Amino acid sequence: MSKTFRLISLFSTVELVLHGIWEYTACGFLYSMEGQGFIEHQLLMIQATIGDVFIALGLFLMLAFVNHSFSWFLKNWERKDYIISTLYSALAAFYFEAHALQLGRWKYQDTMPLVYGTSIALVPVIQLALLLPLGFIITKKIYQIT
Repeated sequence: MSKTFRLISLFSTVELVLHGIWEYTACGFLYSMEGQGFIEHQLLMIQATIGDVFIALGLFLMLAFVNHSFSWFLKNWERKDYIISTLYSALAAFYFEAHALQLGRWKYQDTMPLVYGTSIALVPVIQLALLLPLGFIITKKIYQIT
């Protein structure tokens, strides 16, 4: 198996687990899923988790392009990597939350904190800002011990 394929596969798996745990944990008390049956709810959770993995892969590929290497994150991050990751996370979270709200895929509970001056939840922004870099860190650790 090539190093690039191994890194991408490992990264995708790590992100799938991280975002799956996050989605199932946060969804219950921060989102309103009224009117959805069990199957509908599970499908939405799976779609959200897989969507998060594709968002993570987008960041992976963007940073691989910027750094001219698929294994860039095995080294120390540079300032540009942090800036790109932070901006990408925020923009992706805002876009996908706004899109989902507009389509009526979900609503927020009253307990959901919003980004000041917007109708967008703060939690998904934090989710991507934390879990995307965490996925790189965990992938690096796993890759180094295997």
